[in-house]
Amino acid sequence: MTSSVTSKTAPARDSAKLESMWNEIRLHLEDRRRALAAEIRSYPTPIPRCDAQFNHLYEHQARLARDLDRIGAPPGKSPKRGDTIELIRQFVASEPYTDDAAEREFRARLRTELSVLAKYR
Repeated sequence: MTSSVTSKTAPARDSAKLESMWNEIRLHLEDRRRALAAEIRSYPTPIPRCDAQFNHLYEHQARLARDLDRIGAPPGKSPKRGDTIELIRQFVASEPYTDDAAEREFRARLRTELSVLAKYR
C-alpha cells in the first residue's frame, strides 16, 4: 500500500519541483533584465554607433527578451511536463548571461536537479 501512495505522490512532487525550477529561471532572467536595463540607462552618452560594448549590452537585452518570452507561459496556463523539462534543458545549455560564479552555480544546480527528474520522465 505504501508503494501506491509513493508512486502517486512522486509525480506531484516532481511537478512541483519542475514548476519551482521554471519559476527560478524566470525570476533569474527578470533580475538579469533589470540589471542590464540599469546598466544601459547609466551608460555614458553620447553613444557612438560603433561602440562595441554598448552594442553587446543591447544584444544581451534582446536575447533576454526572447528568452523571457519563450519561458513565460500564457496567463493561467502551465506548460506540460515534457515542455517544462525541455525549456529548463535549453536554459541550462544556453550561453550564460554573465561570467558571474553565482550564475554558473545556479545553472549547475539546475542541471543536476533536472538530471534527477528526467530519469522519471
